[in-house]
Amino acid sequence: MFSYLQFLVKSTNQHGVHSPFVYNYITKGLYQQKKDFSILHKSNQWLLQSIQYFKPNTLYLSDKSFLDNIKQTSTEITVELQTADLILDRYTVENHTRILLTINSMSNSQLLLIATYNYPKAFINELRQNPDITLVVDFYYGCLISKRIEQPKQNFSIRY
Repeated sequence: MFSYLQFLVKSTNQHGVHSPFVYNYITKGLYQQKKDFSILHKSNQWLLQSIQYFKPNTLYLSDKSFLDNIKQTSTEITVELQTADLILDRYTVENHTRILLTINSMSNSQLLLIATYNYPKAFINELRQNPDITLVVDFYYGCLISKRIEQPKQNFSIRY
């Protein structure tokens, strides 16, 4: 609970964001959409709204538990990481290395959404310091990772 309070103090909303890409994602993708109260956890709500906003043609799931959350989207699920527009992963200590390998293999057009209920602060700092990653948007219970070359390196902590 204390870590969440620390996050709330350090985080911002759309008014603290100067990136058009992130601003549009927050205001049009997360804040404008109606919340589905049948989805209990914010991490799942955030994932579903992100999928609906980005409208990927193909989606790569590293964790089969995501299937229940995305059944209502009409996105094709692929087994090929390289062909996916959007990659969903769940952070655990056991798959820390796999996530880093996924990031290394990502292309400029791919986005990675990492869901978790509690990832270590060291992990998010490691992502922020990675020279290949240009964008980290931390939502406390998940984060968005991008390697878009047209995006200057930026890190955000967003309240949602």
